Order: sequence, then structure tokens, then C-alpha cells
Amino acid sequence: DRSRSCPYLDTINRSLLDFDFEKLCSVSLSHLNVYACLVCGKYFQGRGRKSHAYTHSVEFNHHVFLNLYTLKFYCLPDNYMIVDSSLEDITYVLNPTFTKPDIRQLSSDAKLMRAYDGTTYLPGIVGLNNIKANDYCNVVLQALSHVPPLRNYFLREENYSHIKRPPGDIMILLSQRFGELIRKLWNPRNFKAHVSPHEMLQSIVLCSRKRFQITKQGDPLDLLTWFLNSMNVALNGSKKRNSSKWVLVHFWWAHFLADKELINQHFNLNTFFKNTNFTPAKTPILTLAKHQYHPLVNLGILTKTFQGEMKIYSRKIPSPETVSSIFFHFPNCPNITYHPIFPFQPEDIKQKLLKEAEYQETMERSPFLYLALDLPAAPLYKDELEHNIIPQVPLATLLAKFNGQSEKGKRDSTMKRFEITRLPPYLIFYIKRFTKNLFFIEKNPTIVNFPVTNIDLEELIAVDADVPNTCYDLVANIVHDGDPNEGKGSYRVHILHQSPVPNKWYELQDLHVSDILPQMITLSEAYIQIWALRKGKKADQENA
Repeated sequence: DRSRSCPYLDTINRSLLDFDFEKLCSVSLSHLNVYACLVCGKYFQGRGRKSHAYTHSVEFNHHVFLNLYTLKFYCLPDNYMIVDSSLEDITYVLNPTFTKPDIRQLSSDAKLMRAYDGTTYLPGIVGLNNIKANDYCNVVLQALSHVPPLRNYFLREENYSHIKRPPGDIMILLSQRFGELIRKLWNPRNFKAHVSPHEMLQSIVLCSRKRFQITKQGDPLDLLTWFLNSMNVALNGSKKRNSSKWVLVHFWWAHFLADKELINQHFNLNTFFKNTNFTPAKTPILTLAKHQYHPLVNLGILTKTFQGEMKIYSRKIPSPETVSSIFFHFPNCPNITYHPIFPFQPEDIKQKLLKEAEYQETMERSPFLYLALDLPAAPLYKDELEHNIIPQVPLATLLAKFNGQSEKGKRDSTMKRFEITRLPPYLIFYIKRFTKNLFFIEKNPTIVNFPVTNIDLEELIAVDADVPNTCYDLVANIVHDGDPNEGKGSYRVHILHQSPVPNKWYELQDLHVSDILPQMITLSEAYIQIWALRKGKKADQENA
């Protein structure tokens, strides 16, 4: 059987194989029925007599091809399928797969692997190619790939491959391409010690409608916010009719919602099929408190991982213009109006305004994906040596914004204070380092001092909130270096490689990978940080 004894297997050149790029024919640019030539690494369409792959095999005497979708090998121009176990390493590089034991072993067995080209690497700690100006994308993708719940979810394709989207919806590309990238980053059998995020970047450009581009540097925070929200929408998928109706019936009878008007409203908002005959408002139900209301739609992996909740207290204060606009009007003399001479009024008038309903403090609960930390203004003057002064501020000072007591003024004469009621398993900090106006972008060089382990946020938690664990450890730190103007600065990321031995920090900037001391991380101009919640009691109590 020539399928098992192909004479051309020795012509395969694994050093030229690169499956990171978009699966397009190099001649017709078609993405249908694409084959990879395993001799030169180029992509061609079809394998019939008039196809580009057939022509290439005859013209250049290249015979072994791989279908990039079915993962089957063929010999051209003879057009027979090749079956050989020695080719399994090629299919694994194209489509890495992970079992549950493999995923558990990622954090318990950290070993250096040797790629086909001879370089050694740690799975997960590999560089990403910078095509032109996509360093801002690379740092976000690297940081998210080291969030264990997110990583474990996307390493198993069956977790999201069944999700269905409406016809023509391109958002499904985000989950597919991100899953492929995560599996390639953590592949222990790579042919090379770096990965090109070309397909992932193409999906970001397409799904964002060119808001984020490969050739133009952007803001990692904008990308991170858009990516998390868009991915959350893409992973929700559509619901089947039968299962949707059963979930609705089970939902109304299991939780016994009391307010019929609320039931009708919630049912109409969450029913995807308008022709259902189920009317829960006409069904007799028991009464329970409204706080036992549960949403119908399950939270996605991104929401469970990153979303927290806070209380926002808002109170409006009378502006000077509002106080000074008070005038005296006499009913008997409608044409006579007395305006104040001075632009202010006595304090008692302001106190009367504060008692009105418009100026009373209100409270609302709001979810959050990240906490924005405000840096103090940089000094205007230089030191005695004419050098710019680089101030330093502790992270605890920036976090005091969310202790429920510090008030923050807004432009609309509103004072707000924030109080956290629920902490997520992974907490994102965004340090406001850039200030934009109509003319230029200004960067605040203030250094934020923070510990890389065991930061306690207990002082930020509301009194009535039940949060057993409040200690976090740093797992990713995105840094901006250089000029803040577009294209003149660069981004790098510090990654914690978790292992049973003492954890080790690495610095990744595009293709450059190097280890770094934890003490050096705090000296960088941190921009975005991801912190992991410690499991169990606080570290101080554990060590006591």
C-alpha cells in the first residue's frame, strides 16, 4: 500500500514549516481548501489537476502536502493520502491539543523544552512576533495567556467550539483565533521558540472594524477593554429553542420570583423566541425577597474571572454659578427684578440648596472590569542639577480612592466615592499615566511602589460585604517605555511563571525573552497590572 510507504517523506523540511500565518493560497489568496507544501512551506489551493497545489508539485517536484483543515496528508501529483505516524508532530504543531491531565501538569511540571531548531524555551514563555506596530497587542495577549482560568478554558477547544453565532457574525473569530494562539503559546512541541500572532491580529482588526490596527500603535487599555467585552459577547452564543424554554420554566419555578411585573419584564428581555406560549406572570408563585432574584443568562468565563462589583455614592454640589444666579422677584411688581451685586450668597442659602432632593447623595451598584488609579501630578520644576524629578507614590495611596471615604470631584459638579463590595478572582489595575488634549499627549513618569506578593485590600471592602479573601499576588505587569506620542514609545510585559519551585519572573518584549528580578519590576513605569486572588486565608494568618 503506497499510502503507508510514500517515497517522498524524506523531502519534508520541518525547518521551513510555519503555520502561524493566515491560511490563504499564495497564488489566488483564497481561503478555501488550502494545502501546505511540506517541502517549501508555501500555501496553495486544491489538489485537482488544475489546482495551484497540483501545478506547484509538478513544476517544483514537491510532493507532500497537508490539508490545513482536515489535517490529512497527500502526495501530489499522484493524489493519494499518506498515512504515517512520523507525521504526527506536524499535525500537533498545526493544531495542538491538551487533555485535562496535560493542563494540570502545566503548573506542576515546569520543564525547559527544546524546539526543532535547537533553541530551548518554557511553554507559555515564548516571544510574539512584532509585524510592524503591534507591540501593544502582544503585551495584552501575553498577559491574558497567563491567567490560569482563561488559559485552561481556551486550551480545550471543546469548551467553545460548540457555540453558535448568527450567520455572518464575525465575532466568533475572536474565540477561535485566541484559542489557537493560547494553544500555540503553551505547546511543548513547537518547531521554533516563538509564535507569530498574525491570525489573531487579523481577527482583531476585522472584528473591531479597523479600530485596532497592526500598522498603527494603539492603547493597550482600549484593546483590553474592547477585547474582554467583545469576547464575552462572542462566547455567549445562541440558545436552542427547547433548552431555552426548559431553562425558563426551571428558572421561574426554582427561584420563585415574587414580583409579577418584574417577571414579565425579565421574561421579555431574556426570551430569544417570540412565539413561545409560556407566560410566567399567570403562574402562581411563592413570595421571596427580591435579593434572591437571579439572572437567566449564565456568566461567561471572562465575567467570572475579571468582573467585580462596587458601590458608587454620588452627590451633586451647588456650583458657584448656581448659587450666584439666585435673584429676588416681587409678585406685585412683575417687571421689577433685583439681581445680586456680588457673585456669591450667604452660606445659609447654600445649605438650603443642599437639602433639596437634587443634591442628596445617591447610591448605585456597578460592576467593573478594572480599577482606574489616578497618579498625582508630576512636579513642574527641576532639581538643583537641572534634572527632571521623578516622584514615587505607594500603591496603597492610589487605592485609597476606593475606600468609601475619599471623594472624587467630577466636571459636572458631582462628588463621588467608591466602595468595593465584591472582589474578582483576578483584579486589573489601570494606572492613569497618559493625559491627552487637542495638541499632544503628556506622560506622567511617577513610579508606583508596590509589592509583587501579598497586597491586602481589606480596607477597601464595604462593611456589609462578605469577602473572605482580600490578598492578591501580581501575575502580569504591562510597562510603557519612552515617548508617549504614537509610535515613539514601546510596551513590554512582566510575566510570572507559576511552578511548584519558587516562581520566576520573565520580561517579554516582542521576540525578546529574559528573566528579571522581582525587585526590578517595581522600578518600571507600570501601566496595566493583573493581580491574582490568594486562595484560603491571608498570608499573615497562614504564617502565624
